[in-house]
Amino acid sequence: MPKILVLDPGHGGEDPGAVGKTTGKMPVLLKEKDLTLKLAKVCAEKLAPYDLNVKFTREDDRYVSLYERANIANRLKADYFCSIHINAGGGTGFESYVHSTAVEKHTDELRAILHDQIMAYLKKINVKEHGQGKKAANFAVLRSTAMPAVLLECLFIDTSTDAEKLADESFLQGLANEMAYGLARVLNLV
Repeated sequence: MPKILVLDPGHGGEDPGAVGKTTGKMPVLLKEKDLTLKLAKVCAEKLAPYDLNVKFTREDDRYVSLYERANIANRLKADYFCSIHINAGGGTGFESYVHSTAVEKHTDELRAILHDQIMAYLKKINVKEHGQGKKAANFAVLRSTAMPAVLLECLFIDTSTDAEKLADESFLQGLANEMAYGLARVLNLV
């Protein structure tokens, strides 16, 4: 029986999430909700060859509450939950989160596999971890899921160097590829 992975593209519908733009003569407006959906869909495509059932909390531009996102994963009895986000607030780089009060060693070990896989790619293109990189927080989607769960913050949409990368299709493809391979490793598919 295939394992179940739930991909959670952050925000959606009337909730754009963080917003930013590239600099230059032809600035590109970036919305977190669009980038997270694109990353989730490309990640799922990259996971297609594996014996894995990939589900989404949303597959289009619609709003899904934080608790409904967790409920979707719980109803499916998912093996792993991955919430995809783009950060904002004037920083730069990549970070990942697990739940702050229920950091089981197993959940943290799985997060480390995914985090390190993504960072190996990002370091090659001079993207660093934000702060300590691997963090814990009391986010609703992490608190409310009944399986190991991670929340990824993929660069800062409001920092010009990060925004330029987020507007680059080849960067997004590479990031989604590493997410997919990291998730396959987390689920013992490779």
